[in-house]
Amino acid sequence: MLTRSGLLIVFTAVLSGCSITSQEQHQQTLNAINNVETNLQGDFAVINERVESQQSQIATLEQQLTDVSDTLKILKQNQARAAANNHIEPQIIYVEKEVPVPQKLDKTILGEQEWVWIDSAGANYKARVDTGATTSSLNATDIQEFERDGKTWVRFNLAHTQNEEGDAEPTATIEAPVTRWVKIRQATTTELERRPVVELRVRLGNLHERAQFTLADRSHMEFPVLLGREFFKDIAMVDVSQAYIHPKFVAEQK
Repeated sequence: MLTRSGLLIVFTAVLSGCSITSQEQHQQTLNAINNVETNLQGDFAVINERVESQQSQIATLEQQLTDVSDTLKILKQNQARAAANNHIEPQIIYVEKEVPVPQKLDKTILGEQEWVWIDSAGANYKARVDTGATTSSLNATDIQEFERDGKTWVRFNLAHTQNEEGDAEPTATIEAPVTRWVKIRQATTTELERRPVVELRVRLGNLHERAQFTLADRSHMEFPVLLGREFFKDIAMVDVSQAYIHPKFVAEQK
């Protein structure tokens, strides 16, 4: 039989063994937790690196988009400026027979730019005298076709040019019978556009004549009136080195 001292030794040994086993399990758990934490930190570092890389790429793309937008804006401005400087006139497809301008000394001399008085509008307009154009053209907006006395008429608005003070004057509304129709091809398209031609009485210097005008929206042009060869072919000659030779016509006050 075991004595009391022997039982105490055995019991102490058993407790000592249990304590050692519990500490080992606890250490293994801590090691596992540390491994998980280390792995999570590594994964977080990788994800954070990817996010920073994506943010950098997004910032680069945004800058590239801004650069492209700025470039496109500059190109559009340059294109608009070039178009305004060129003042491209529409090409007349259907016109009357061309007649060369007679170069005689007894003809009225016109500058390349002149003031033109239009009777039905009661105002002066800046006109470009174009020896390269056959027909004349007039700035007309809101063109409305209607019938009067069995004939085709048109009603349109004729915008005034700016006066010498830079203020825009009122728009004149004109009604006139259609003399004929022409087909126009714009420089930016291949399609033909049918436009009316009207006859108006105009004054330029000592000339007071009837002239035929093709109605077209010339709002984007520098000159609201273009005078072609049909207007001055028998009555005037053009000196392209001069401008505004003749003064504005002043109507008599009633």
